Amino acid sequence: MRRTKLVALSTSGVLALTLAACSSGGPGGGNSGGAGASNGAGADNTKAAEQGQDAKATGPAAPVSGAKTGGTLYLTESSAPPTMDPSGIYYVDSNGIGTGLMYRTLTQYKVENGKPVLVPDLATDLGQQSADGKTWKFKIKPGIKYDDGSPVKIEDFVYAVKRSFARESVAANGTTYQDEFLVGGDKYKGPFKDPKGDFPGVTTEGSDTLVFHLTKKMPSFNFFTTFPEFSPIPKSRDTNPNNYQLKPATTGPYKVDSYTKGQKLVLSKNTNWDPKSDPARHQYPDKIQVEFNKDPRQRQTQILANSGQGASMLDFSPGIDSSLVGQVTGAKKSQFIQGASPCTYFIQMDSRKIPMNIRKIIGMAWPYDQMRKAAGVASINIQPATTYGAPSLQGFKKYPPVNGATGQGKGDPAKAKAELQKAGKLGFELSWYYRNDTPQRVASNNAEVQALTAAGFKVKPIGVSGEEYTTKKADPNAPVNMNQGPAGWCYDWPTGDSVYPPLFNGLGIPQGTTVGQFKDPAITKEMNQIQQMDPKAAGPKWAELDKKLMTDYLPSLPDYYPLQQATFGTKVKNVVLNPAMNMPVLSGIYVTS
Repeated sequence: MRRTKLVALSTSGVLALTLAACSSGGPGGGNSGGAGASNGAGADNTKAAEQGQDAKATGPAAPVSGAKTGGTLYLTESSAPPTMDPSGIYYVDSNGIGTGLMYRTLTQYKVENGKPVLVPDLATDLGQQSADGKTWKFKIKPGIKYDDGSPVKIEDFVYAVKRSFARESVAANGTTYQDEFLVGGDKYKGPFKDPKGDFPGVTTEGSDTLVFHLTKKMPSFNFFTTFPEFSPIPKSRDTNPNNYQLKPATTGPYKVDSYTKGQKLVLSKNTNWDPKSDPARHQYPDKIQVEFNKDPRQRQTQILANSGQGASMLDFSPGIDSSLVGQVTGAKKSQFIQGASPCTYFIQMDSRKIPMNIRKIIGMAWPYDQMRKAAGVASINIQPATTYGAPSLQGFKKYPPVNGATGQGKGDPAKAKAELQKAGKLGFELSWYYRNDTPQRVASNNAEVQALTAAGFKVKPIGVSGEEYTTKKADPNAPVNMNQGPAGWCYDWPTGDSVYPPLFNGLGIPQGTTVGQFKDPAITKEMNQIQQMDPKAAGPKWAELDKKLMTDYLPSLPDYYPLQQATFGTKVKNVVLNPAMNMPVLSGIYVTS
């Protein structure tokens, strides 16, 4: 979407990070779609996302035709976000759950006729940009309350923004745009390390206006303010920051009853949420229970059988299990939705440790098909990738595969071995972490080992549990040279400034969000110049940069473009895809008895 690391079983046998959703249906609470949505196979992932803006949108959101209130909605996924703290949310799943149900932000998305539209949320409009583009002002709506009934204050927004710099704790996995664009962001360490320090990047005017001071123009700043980092946090409730996520102050339609990290999140209705001020959200189920790290095949099987809770369950794991494809393209197709994705998966190669010529040889040998088959990645779930940006990105331009990075095929280990010998690098060691807690992940890893060994490499895979994996994969200083950093990326909004700078300017290396641990001054300078352009005019420039990165640097191999998908029980209604979020519109879902 946009914005995250992906959460799925990638072909490299590791946990990526992305989500799913979409379909079509009739009135009266049926399932409706999003851009490129369809039942079963055949979603189109090649159309650029259209994203409008409506600065005058007001609440309440139009009711869903035929919607029922009450009951419990069960959500499941195959992975787990590292945090649900608003200061550290930068994963697709946690963002969709967080901003969809719990945390209101300055601006937000409303899906209209399958298209995401930027609308005011806690702000009265979409922000006012100064003539030089270096100042943005947002006036806050009056009368907003937290779940405990206490009033939201302008200072709470300032504190939240400051808190998003606490990289040593609550913001370890969070966004990094603020480091680059807010004045003082390159030096500020957050309110815990520097409790008395001044941060000039955000100030206030009176009791209702936030003022953001930028180092340079950011025409898409009001899209950035859809993130939970711009959701207010009362300092009085932040007495134990590391545990704040267990009982956070919420402004959305739901509050947290309980949260066990990596396992379960239980939400109930927030009686202090004001629907009249919210143009995008609803409040239908009495409770919403999210279960993390669940076997997708098991949950999807339960859902399609409508067994027990399965009838009221939605699984947003990224991809239907290959054993169930026949059902969702046949008799059970009404319980499966699919649509275009804003994401691309990568095969990570540490550009600091693996020379360019060796990276090309790895690409030559890569066993895309074997690993996908072993991992159970069905063709219905993906399209082979040959670029870093997703095809739905504005300005996207397809070019012939570069440096053999075809995104598909069995690879050519014999040719790769000959090239490795010619380079005098036979026995070059490749090492990586992989999850060893499911047969599919182990099988995928074995396919990788077999191909790279045949190509003349010495391989050192390190098996770890799912609990260990997320932390180890995000460590840029880990003693490995592959699979570190994001296994994939969903754009934060469908323009190149939310893809290429965060992935390739190197600022995200400490947070584990940089592709190939790549950083190059010339590329960073070029990206800075393109960022100042009008987003539409910048589109072709980002496309040219994509090709240059692939041709001259190859920091990682593109793997595939996932298709958004979700599987849901017969009691789950109004499943709608938000193409900008890569998640279902969770607050619009209701359940029947």
